[in-house]
Amino acid sequence: MGGARFATLATAAALSAACASTPALPADRPAPPPRQSEGVVVERIVAVVDNEVITLGQLERAVALAQEGGGDNGAALCGRAPAPADASLEQRILDCMIDSLLMFQHVRRFPQFGVIQEQIDEAFAALVAGYESRQAFEEDLERQGLTAAEVRYDLEREALVGNYIDTRYRSIVDIRESELRRYYDEVFIPEMERQGQPIPSFEAVAPRIRPILIEAEVNRRVSAWVEDLRRRADIVVYLW
Repeated sequence: MGGARFATLATAAALSAACASTPALPADRPAPPPRQSEGVVVERIVAVVDNEVITLGQLERAVALAQEGGGDNGAALCGRAPAPADASLEQRILDCMIDSLLMFQHVRRFPQFGVIQEQIDEAFAALVAGYESRQAFEEDLERQGLTAAEVRYDLEREALVGNYIDTRYRSIVDIRESELRRYYDEVFIPEMERQGQPIPSFEAVAPRIRPILIEAEVNRRVSAWVEDLRRRADIVVYLW
């Protein structure tokens, strides 16, 4: 069970943190071909996002982790709209990696959204707690080619973007009662009837409906934000 939990988080790590620290290239220059010099292999570049690169090795690790975690649609891993039916898993995950990097590039400019160490410690402890033992966690790290420092860095990046989304979007979403009732009438009741379940009153389920609508609206606004980031960014994809 622990391994499956870590595969999910590690997939997110590959979609976000893996693409952050590679040296940049000018966006208007072609990526150099793979070469080997003095025993050092230079990885193939698959995308450049505002002068920061994503390598083939990073993409391959993300794909492997998504497959291990049971993901069949890379877009679902980062909340993007469904990709075209003919898009490969590699294409979908690369799109996620680009989106994740764009969000991080934007948010890191604002120190007020910084992450306190306690957030990272708590998130890391919760991750380790999903395993039978600390040793099992470390073995899973080694098997997936990750270090504890890399996972903590990913948690920090994830929390940084999360803080921004909470402040910029989630905190200002206001769900009107009319929207709650529309969901109750058009979605909740038909689903209860389909399942043959008794239908509770609107007042009883409204507190459960509200978070669903809040998340849907936050996702809509974040998707629009990411699309705007894409329009303003210099993105070059070399893989296809």
